[in-house]
Order: sequence, then structure tokens, then C-alpha cells
Amino acid sequence: MDRVDLKCVRTVRYKVKVNGSLTEEIIPERGLRQGDPLLPYFFLLCAKGFSALLKKAENEGEIGGVKICHGAPSISHLLFADDSLILVRANGEDATKLQGILNLYAECLGQVINKDKSAIMFSKNTSARCKSTVMFQLGINRESFNDK
Repeated sequence: MDRVDLKCVRTVRYKVKVNGSLTEEIIPERGLRQGDPLLPYFFLLCAKGFSALLKKAENEGEIGGVKICHGAPSISHLLFADDSLILVRANGEDATKLQGILNLYAECLGQVINKDKSAIMFSKNTSARCKSTVMFQLGINRESFNDK
């Protein structure tokens, strides 16, 4: 392959945010790819940070999780390998705070959350006005109707 053909090929570059400041640019010799042995550790590191942001917001009363019964601990999120289930109160304040956490998480990772692949589900008692407010605040246009 000619050198000219490589003008469109670029390698990834990383900067890591530590205590609010970005580190020097890191140019890996080989990027993380599917099957890379470092990926599970990278996922755990990112998931831990995301979980800490959600727990902090819940502990400070900025978002409210869901309780299965009176006296049970509150659950605000469940994280899976490639999915996240986030449980908060259906109101504009919680939605705004959650959107702020999602924006911070995306900014730190340098990724964008795909809202087209996201869905939101409400309890039966949620008013149409509240649903539209929360969906607007989060930028999610698809409502899931799963009775299970």
C-alpha cells in the first residue's frame, strides 16, 4: 500500500482526566479491540465510576432509586456487560440530574450515549405530562411497554 493511501487512516489518541485535569496525550501502539484481555478491566473501571456518580447523587437526595418494599434498600441502577438499567423517580429534577451524570460520564469517556438505542419505562401511575417532561429532559423519544 502506498503512503498516500493512508491519509484517511488514523490511530486513536487518549487523554485521561485525573482530579479534573487531562493528562498528556497517550498514543497506544495498538488500540483496545474486541477480545482484548484489557477490555473487562476497562469496563469495570468505567462502570465503577458511573456507579459512584449515581450512588453519590442518590445519597445526596438528588435522584431517588426504587424500593421493592418498605424498609428495603433503594436500587438506583443495575449495570450489565453492554446495558445499563437506571431507576429514578419520574420527575423533571431527577431527569435533569441524571442527564448531567450521563453527560459527565460521556465527556470523561470521550463517547456519546446513543439515545436512539435507549428506551424509558414508566409506572402505570405516571401522568402523561410527567412522562413527556422526563422524556424531553433525557432526550429519549422511545417509551418501552414491558409488563414483565
